[in-house]
Amino acid sequence: MIVECTSKDIDKVLDYIHDDYGKCLYMYIDLKKYGLDNENFRVWIQNDDDGICSVISKYYNGIQIYSRSNDLIIDEIIEFIKEHNPTMVSGMKETIDGIRDFLPGYEKEIGTVARLNKLTYPPNPDAYLAPFEELEEIAHVIAQDEALGKPYGYELLYEQYCERKKYKFGRNYILRDEDTDEIICHAATYAELSNLGVLSGVLTTPKYRGKGFSKGTLAALSKELLCENKDVFSYFYIPAAERMHYGIGFEKIGDWEKLTPE
Repeated sequence: MIVECTSKDIDKVLDYIHDDYGKCLYMYIDLKKYGLDNENFRVWIQNDDDGICSVISKYYNGIQIYSRSNDLIIDEIIEFIKEHNPTMVSGMKETIDGIRDFLPGYEKEIGTVARLNKLTYPPNPDAYLAPFEELEEIAHVIAQDEALGKPYGYELLYEQYCERKKYKFGRNYILRDEDTDEIICHAATYAELSNLGVLSGVLTTPKYRGKGFSKGTLAALSKELLCENKDVFSYFYIPAAERMHYGIGFEKIGDWEKLTPE
């Protein structure tokens, strides 16, 4: 049975996730940071005879599914998804594989979720934490990238960067060209707690690519997070990003799967 959570259920859900949060990072972070006070974030528990068998979260119109032992009840999950008609369903591959065949009309994308245990690449000493007044320029740069920023647009990116920085929920690192002062590379955390950070938004502008700037900038941000005793995680989907992350010391946790309407 799938039932929506109330505030009294939050500790129960967090106990179920426990130390496995690397497999449901955004669900875990939103629960820890906001509880259920955000009107755009809702959580459901699926129970079997032995207790919780899966947790489902919905942020705006995207659904994430987490099952510690992958013993979720498939037909209930499928009915739930069809009822809510999400624009994305995501979770660990071993979880999503169990429901994918029952969702015609959705296409899959497989990525990787990884954790940094030890930094093995030298940080670029010129990469730095961007102040508020540089977030507008960063948003313009990211918004020009077809995959990373264009779907969101400049205004939304700028609003999100400011909000994350204001509430210490994210930070932006950049590297600039010494001669032109233009942004060469960007890396960010799009979610943080006192004990962890999730990296995202890694981008090198086109004319500077292939020179190792992304690795050095990502390493600089990662070093700062590690010095704050945070667990550092990242998602990536393309071979170049895979090489970059493994090249600075990330280790794979597992495959991450997203389903989106065709």
